[in-house]
Amino acid sequence: MAGVARDRSLGEGVYFAPDDYLGFRRRLVISLVDVSLVFLLWIPIWILFTYVPYEFVLTPDLVWFFCCWCYLAVLRPSRVRSVGYWVTGARIVTLRGTKPSAVRMTYRLLLNLYSPFNLLFDLLWVGVDRDRQSLTDRYAGTCVVRKNAEPAGQAEIHCACYTAMTFVYFYPCVVLPRANGVAESH
Repeated sequence: MAGVARDRSLGEGVYFAPDDYLGFRRRLVISLVDVSLVFLLWIPIWILFTYVPYEFVLTPDLVWFFCCWCYLAVLRPSRVRSVGYWVTGARIVTLRGTKPSAVRMTYRLLLNLYSPFNLLFDLLWVGVDRDRQSLTDRYAGTCVVRKNAEPAGQAEIHCACYTAMTFVYFYPCVVLPRANGVAESH
């Protein structure tokens, strides 16, 4: 319709070259390495609380949850990155190309733990998504890209709608610029 203003309320975001987004295999390696390390982290905590007398309110579970949060929500987006991200040469950014905050990463972590998307479904979604992003990444507004990836350009952020497996998914995504008058969406 002529004369109708487009909704630009979500702002501008960045997009990367298709090869800069990590695919299924690298995402699987990241998941396996980081989940293994999180579970191995339980061993020193258990030893510490078993053989060292303590009179604190802290329990081993609480200490382990805090360490897992630090590793998965604070360390992952930092320069150091998690071991899985380091091994695969990956980093995580927001739709605007910036480093995600601890709050956003905590939301992403909670989506991984308590959402209806299980890890397998999330990884399978990576294989069918144009930008090879999981549903967790889509809802959290993050992208997993190569460590040295530079944005290919800027475009508007819009809400995308997908219907899959009897569910309707709405999430923000960067809509690629128009080519031949037709915008590429997810």
